[in-house]
Amino acid sequence: MQPAPLYVVASPRPRTGKTLLARLLMEFFQDSGRQLIGFDLNPREPMLAGRFPKLVWPVDIGNIHGQMELFDRLVADTASTKVIDLGYGPFEQFFRVIGDIGFAEEARRRGMDTIVFFLTDQAMATVRVYAELQRVGAIFQPIHNETASLTFTKEDFPPTRPECSVIRMPRLSQVVRGVVDRPSFSFNTYMANQPGGPTEIHSWIADLYRQFRDFELRLLMSRLNSSLGRLAAPTPPEPAKRKGWLSG
Repeated sequence: MQPAPLYVVASPRPRTGKTLLARLLMEFFQDSGRQLIGFDLNPREPMLAGRFPKLVWPVDIGNIHGQMELFDRLVADTASTKVIDLGYGPFEQFFRVIGDIGFAEEARRRGMDTIVFFLTDQAMATVRVYAELQRVGAIFQPIHNETASLTFTKEDFPPTRPECSVIRMPRLSQVVRGVVDRPSFSFNTYMANQPGGPTEIHSWIADLYRQFRDFELRLLMSRLNSSLGRLAAPTPPEPAKRKGWLSG
């Protein structure tokens, strides 16, 4: 069985909608009935862990013990889809560590995709960071949160692969955002229990879930095409052996 992927929700800047996106991913995977575990790397404000206390582990990677705890769990559990809410505080340290230990390459060798949902913004520093991080070997999926950034320039955030076209998070009205941010709010519960026709929240959740499904489907098709290509590739003939003087 193909090992379940790891999703890292990341931004080098605060207040870009990172934890909101991590919440959406958690509930999206819950809705599809998958085995799931999350990690909250915001040591001061573990908001994702507060939302999912039975599914999300708060981890402080500011020390070696925390780093070993996190990466040991990531490679040991191949059955669970994993979601990391990476705070902007430990952002640089996290990517430095996975680059130093070659984590993405090792995970890929084991059949596990490391996917970074990278929240974009208009700052040139963010553009430079995105370009520099390509060296870590993960799959980078640009996310444009229209609430945090008015515009998105494709050339600034090229996808790692052709199938990773930008995912857009539409802007929510202030009133609706206040509802979504309530501690007790659940996207899946709202979709299942809210009577009446589609509301702004209905449409917003449905659109993002559709984009998540499309992204997963494109990755699956790419993986299948790659596997079929390897199977279909003809085996090169062995070079003719030249007779040596001992063989007569």
